[in-house]
Amino acid sequence: MPKREYGLKTGELPEDEMIKTFERALNKTAKMSSDLRISKGRKKLRKYTGPFGRSTPDAEPPEYDHIYFFSHRYCSLFLELHPNRELNGRTQFPDEGVIWNLHVTIIEDSLEGFGNRFIQELFQTLPGEKVLIKEYAMGEEWL
Repeated sequence: MPKREYGLKTGELPEDEMIKTFERALNKTAKMSSDLRISKGRKKLRKYTGPFGRSTPDAEPPEYDHIYFFSHRYCSLFLELHPNRELNGRTQFPDEGVIWNLHVTIIEDSLEGFGNRFIQELFQTLPGEKVLIKEYAMGEEWL
């Protein structure tokens, strides 16, 4: 699973509850690991406010209040979570019901499959439908 983008149809699920679900899945997956490089301490998504970059030099920059990030250097797990609808009304993916976009990159998953196990745990516990929007080739840029 190198690089994938998902649409999350979370319906009326409050944002803070969704973030708690992400963090519970990260912590549970870390606690199940016996690898000492995976800290058993609390793992959190970091919340960043803009300005945010452009997907291409001539593209309009995205307009979000905030974006969530998580990265784990040893298993090369990188997550980016942002709303599907920007503040200016643009939607990234028109699929009905997609509230959030989740970018997942797992470059190397040698630590007991931590990255893939996390995604499995998250998708089992996060309510709503998860739609694979795109699987990217190595080196291909995000849409």
